[in-house]
Amino acid sequence: MGSILVLYYAPTAPLRAAIADHLYSIRRYSGRPCIYVNLAVRPVPRWVSHQEIGLVVFHTTLLATRWHPAAFGRLVSRLDALEGLACPRIAIPQDEFLNTDPLVDFLRQFRVDHVFTCAPREEWETIYGALMADGVGMTRVLTGYLERRTVQRIDQLAAESGERVIDIGYRSWQPEPWLGRHGMVKGWIAERFADEGRRLGLRTDISMSPGDTLLGDAWYRFLLRCRFTIGAEGGASILDRDGRIRDCVNGYLVAHPGASFDEIEQACFPGLDGTFNLRAISPRHLEACATRTPQILIEGSYNGILEPDRHYISLRPDFSDISQALKAIDDSSDAAEMAARAYRDVVASGEHSYESFVSTLLSATPPRRPRGVARRSVPAAVISAWAPVADRGSWALVWLRQHGKQVARETLRRVGLLGVAKRARTRLRPRSPRAG
Repeated sequence: MGSILVLYYAPTAPLRAAIADHLYSIRRYSGRPCIYVNLAVRPVPRWVSHQEIGLVVFHTTLLATRWHPAAFGRLVSRLDALEGLACPRIAIPQDEFLNTDPLVDFLRQFRVDHVFTCAPREEWETIYGALMADGVGMTRVLTGYLERRTVQRIDQLAAESGERVIDIGYRSWQPEPWLGRHGMVKGWIAERFADEGRRLGLRTDISMSPGDTLLGDAWYRFLLRCRFTIGAEGGASILDRDGRIRDCVNGYLVAHPGASFDEIEQACFPGLDGTFNLRAISPRHLEACATRTPQILIEGSYNGILEPDRHYISLRPDFSDISQALKAIDDSSDAAEMAARAYRDVVASGEHSYESFVSTLLSATPPRRPRGVARRSVPAAVISAWAPVADRGSWALVWLRQHGKQVARETLRRVGLLGVAKRARTRLRPRSPRAG
């Protein structure tokens, strides 16, 4: 079967827990040796062409660099060593509403056989029609799954937590108008519930400020303190194939700060909002299920996982029934029963775990017969033992890039040599030639 080569991009350390769970799930649950290469640190090493590589994975973190086209273009030169590999290649893109053309070009250039997309089936042709015509396979997956160890940790935190003292809690990033109305709902729901909470005297903790972001256990503890949380499906209602819409919106906002969504729509994407429908359940919804936190959500499909009135309290997109939804706060018994049901159906079932995700990846990957036998192939047992060590070494380089200068300066300062080093650097610095 061969080893799995996972190509990812991580320029900063440490990774967010949710991203790390997604990235390393392949090593945890594939049952095969895995070689991870961080393209933020190094190119794909030449020696991989001498190994028995059975599968190449282009991870989400790598494909997300297309948000910055110049950086995405530079990555291509770091993939030259793939040329000699004849094994299947799969890609796991996300946020396929933006810079779709560079993504499709990349997947075609590197001969990807199968795409694991977050988009609903009805949008596959719109996004990937050119690839599908070439015979590339498609499978829909979630943006994130539940990691078994994370669920166990949440259960431990739940046993230690006290009373749920926040009536409504919510965190989100500030959505951008170039996502369309659907993308903006994440911000609008925060504003409406914050206003209603103040009016009704509820204890709310709702924020879209980056400074209020909660990571890891802090996020789970927050949910465990909330009687309810709110939300909407992720995604967008506009397809921006080359980033022009985003550039137009950002430029318009610079020239017209505080412009309304309707103004921006007329200036940058008239008639386009609603012509595309990329909606998907968010990992935040699964985490709310894991913490048994009742959810009030904008009505949607949620990948067929969450059902209205069974797993969450449904809310119309125009918020016309917000008063009715808020009445649920007074009926804690029904809400607790709904949250317990969501835990049983979504979490305890194991159907949405990273084990199931990796099983989907491997079962849908097409076979491909290698051209010849790999030379000087390293035994699988050696790769299994050595590859994680090499990957940790790449993280050491990432850390040094971030903090190396600061640590060196602090070390020199503590031993009293910082001034000496500065004077030496000044003397060794090349002097500019004199004019004339």
